[in-house]
Amino acid sequence: MSNQHIENLEIRNFKCFKQLNIANIGQVNLIGGKNNVGKTSFLEAVDLFVSSDKAYDLASSTYKILKRRQGINRIRYFEIDFIYDNKSEMTISSPSKTCTLKYGSEVIDNDEFDINNLLPTEILSFSVNNDKKDIPIDVFLGKSTIGMNRMEMMSRGRKNNLMYVSSSTADEQDIAIAYGKLIELKMEGFLNNSLNLFDNNILGLKPIPIERGVILKLETKNNLVLLSSLGEGINRYIAILCAIWASKDGVLLIDEIENGIHYTNYKKLWEIIFKASIEANCQIFITTHSKECITAFNDVQFEDKKCNSQYFEFYNNLKTDLITASARDEEQLRYALTHEGRIRGE
Repeated sequence: MSNQHIENLEIRNFKCFKQLNIANIGQVNLIGGKNNVGKTSFLEAVDLFVSSDKAYDLASSTYKILKRRQGINRIRYFEIDFIYDNKSEMTISSPSKTCTLKYGSEVIDNDEFDINNLLPTEILSFSVNNDKKDIPIDVFLGKSTIGMNRMEMMSRGRKNNLMYVSSSTADEQDIAIAYGKLIELKMEGFLNNSLNLFDNNILGLKPIPIERGVILKLETKNNLVLLSSLGEGINRYIAILCAIWASKDGVLLIDEIENGIHYTNYKKLWEIIFKASIEANCQIFITTHSKECITAFNDVQFEDKKCNSQYFEFYNNLKTDLITASARDEEQLRYALTHEGRIRGE
């Protein structure tokens, strides 16, 4: 794997995790478990960690994720919910990097945020290794128009080789942007061949310029049809395939991969993901609720030995009452799947 890829990660006081250690992370990583055991939260932790080389990166990534998850309503307000159980500090770290978010109170005299007084101010302190940046919490939460505009500008500067595919239907414009990266890499053939495996009536994806941008159409054996007319499954399939190459030499996060995709296509999808992750040098973290999806993943694990793949089961440890992750290699996973072991928390 690339030196940029994660091999070990320690999470402290982040969302539902008091302390979580994940070791021996692979190229393709599947995360299973019951609801409310932190699968999506783990993706957010990876997102923050990978996208942050400097303190400002961490601040902008924090803002971006909160905005993505909570949205911003007409009063332009949201809450910071990253820190566990009333603690004041959270960390996400590997042997080479530590990202920290901390609540505090300091005296600030800083024209950058239009603050010119010497009164104590509640702040968020962001740090990545030795680089640190303090931001007044009122600015971060959008109670200052100047601050909100600054945070919006900061959040646009995130790494372009880190992508997140949410559990909902992908926006067609986001797919078009990712497809543009695919075109730059001259990988249209990869996508078209993969689509033909998904449905042999499909010949390829065609971007059609219009006055206000680009629309996507699928070329079939009979005609061109709007991508949006073929349902959620093909939309999500294309979003995932484009995102792998848009994340070349980087990291891709996929939440609830099975959504909208028929179970008969799981194995095909895993075969393509395993192969493309190596070719694109893309490290992938994926969550699922589906035992059928996990079974298909495990089948491909036995068939494709070139890809370093890992399965992690997240669960609430009854002894400690803490969320824990258990790694299972392909043999252990196969045994659990065929002997009614606890997979997906069942």
